[in-house]
Amino acid sequence: MASTTHEAALSRLILDALIHPLFWKGMDLRYLGCNRAFARLAGMAPEDVVGLGDHEMPWRDLAEDYQRTDRQVLATGLPLAEFEERVRGVDGVDHWTQTSKVPLFDARGSVVGVLGTLVDVTAQREERLRRIELALAEGAAANRLLREQASEREAMERALAQSEMRLRTAVRGAHLILWSLDAQGIITFADGGGLASMGLKPEQIIGESIFELFAGEPKAVAQARLALSGVITTEVSTIASNIHYETRYTPVLDEQGRITGTIGLATDVTERVKAREQLEQELERTRAQLLQVERLATLGTLAAGVGHELRNISTVLNSLRTAFTEWAQTGVAPDAEMLAELGWACEHVATHGQHLMNLGRPGQTKVERVDLRELVSGSLSMLRTAGILRHVKVTFQSSAHPVWTQVSRTRVEQVLLNLLSNAADAVESVRGRPAEVRVHLSEDGDAGVARCRVEDTGVGMPEHVLASIFEPWFTTKPPGRGTGLGLPVVRNLLRELGGELTVESQPGEGSAFTFHLPLAPPPS
Repeated sequence: MASTTHEAALSRLILDALIHPLFWKGMDLRYLGCNRAFARLAGMAPEDVVGLGDHEMPWRDLAEDYQRTDRQVLATGLPLAEFEERVRGVDGVDHWTQTSKVPLFDARGSVVGVLGTLVDVTAQREERLRRIELALAEGAAANRLLREQASEREAMERALAQSEMRLRTAVRGAHLILWSLDAQGIITFADGGGLASMGLKPEQIIGESIFELFAGEPKAVAQARLALSGVITTEVSTIASNIHYETRYTPVLDEQGRITGTIGLATDVTERVKAREQLEQELERTRAQLLQVERLATLGTLAAGVGHELRNISTVLNSLRTAFTEWAQTGVAPDAEMLAELGWACEHVATHGQHLMNLGRPGQTKVERVDLRELVSGSLSMLRTAGILRHVKVTFQSSAHPVWTQVSRTRVEQVLLNLLSNAADAVESVRGRPAEVRVHLSEDGDAGVARCRVEDTGVGMPEHVLASIFEPWFTTKPPGRGTGLGLPVVRNLLRELGGELTVESQPGEGSAFTFHLPLAPPPS
């Protein structure tokens, strides 16, 4: 329990360390959680935000705008990246944020929520508006000058030259590249500050073929060919392995509608790509933390059973201690049966401890060749030791020879412990027929897989339950008995190992979970 609390606290520290507000909502558009930076906007603690909708937040008059974009992400399953929106905090002050929203998927690829990040761009927006106003003012002054000097050709040419220079200065000062191609792919114009980051100058590439200049960048060449065929294209390309550009081509047509060339604009989006990669890494860390939560839940279940067994053994040891004390005081030799009972108790204490130590190892991902028969037998032994299979008849059928597979031992153990524990829980309330769990391990040489089938004679599941068992947080167990993460985690673990999990169930007849893993050649 202390370890679980530590993991939860660490997750919260990571979220609260982020300087930008972060939130996530469910399908009903109510908040499932947020970091401290987001909670400060609402003047609340993070835990007080959970369960609220935007209509209950300080920005309630903007709730419909926020939820419209939420619904778009949930409906399409596609992210909305870096759009500006207004946010009103608890202090009543309006801020402008650059907001990104991405869908959250469950293990089956279904959208289950939306994750959003906010970056305050109020200062940048005000500066941009100021620059626009300044540019408009400069443009107005230039227009007045042109009207005043309309009759003077030389003055008009000077004004045009100045305007062209300003445009070139603006393009060269920005992280972008502007160029044009003729119908054969020859560069007829090129400028922009992005050229310098590639070690190029306009005069070096004008007159060159884009197909020869970027022969080592097949994606850029393919996009240019597509553009010269008349297609408007937008692609994100990586140049020189570390520079990311969003490139857009627009065809140039003559009066008859024939293609005479194309104009390309490339914007440096390296920082955006890096931010997306960081977000994906953060999501992967969160998934790993959920995996550890489920592993600790399994360990807790076994530990509770082992604790009960150890109490029984302690009763035996206390009785033996009393008998040995009396024999020592009277000089009588210990009874052989009592000594054998002492040996049994010591052996069982050591077995219980070893099982807990094995399961409590950190989640190792080392892949090695293992015999699945050994893993199934070891998992059954752990559950018997913990008392979870005490009132269950368990049968295990397997081939006489090893069933080799190349996997992470600890991850397959977690899969087996989860499926076997679920089967034991399923038959707990069975009346009128045997409470039985059957495990069958086999090889399919044609398919190249090993199959393990875990059947129970429990109550079974109706179709509407079967449709939800792989959704995170879904559980049919009473409070305190299940996290709702077991089966989603198990299926993800198997898929990472190249396997799959399927289920069959009929109400009143029990359930059967079958997983397969790729076979490995036997050790040489």
